[in-house]
Amino acid sequence: MGQKKVFRNILVFWLCLLFLGGSMAFGQGKDMLKTPNGLSFADIKGYETWQVVAPSYRPDKKEVRYIIGNSTVISAYKSGVPENNKPFPDGSILVKIAYSEKPHPAFAQALVPDVLQRIEFMVKDSKRFKDTGGWGYARFIYEAKTNTFKPYGDSPSFASECYKCHLLVKDMDYVFTKYSER
Repeated sequence: MGQKKVFRNILVFWLCLLFLGGSMAFGQGKDMLKTPNGLSFADIKGYETWQVVAPSYRPDKKEVRYIIGNSTVISAYKSGVPENNKPFPDGSILVKIAYSEKPHPAFAQALVPDVLQRIEFMVKDSKRFKDTGGWGYARFIYEAKTNTFKPYGDSPSFASECYKCHLLVKDMDYVFTKYSER
C-alpha cells in the first residue's frame, strides 16, 4: 500500500510539473514578464475585455492599433478628462495593441490588422512615476515565430523614450488618444 501511495504522489507531482510547464509554454507565463521599471502583464490582467477608447493608425509604421482602457480611465474620459484640464486619476491604464496592416481580402481599399507587433501600456501612478509625468510605461514586443513576448528596454531609463514623445501632449496629461464618440 505504501508503494502505491508513493507512486501516486510521484505521478501527481510530474503531472503538475507537466501541466505548469505546458501552461507556461502556451501562455508563456506572460504575467511574469516585467519591464525594467517593474511593470508587467499582471498589471493589465483582463485587458482583453477592456473597452475601446479609440482606434489608431500609424502610416510611418504601417500599423493598425487599438487603444483600450480600464474602467478608471474610461470613467475619467466620460467625465471630460483631459479636455477639462483635469488629470487622469491614479489607477488609470491605457493599453495599445499594435498590428501590422494588410488589405482586406474582399475589399483591398480597407486595411485590417495582420500580425501582432507589440502590446504597450501606460499606468497612472503619480507617486511611483514622478519623473515621467506620473505615468509608467511598458512595452512588450511580440515574436510571432515563437508566439512569445519580450520586454522592451535594458534599464528603467527606457521609459524616458516614451516620455519624450508624450511630452508633446503634456497639456492633455501626456495622453495622445481622445475618447471616440459612440
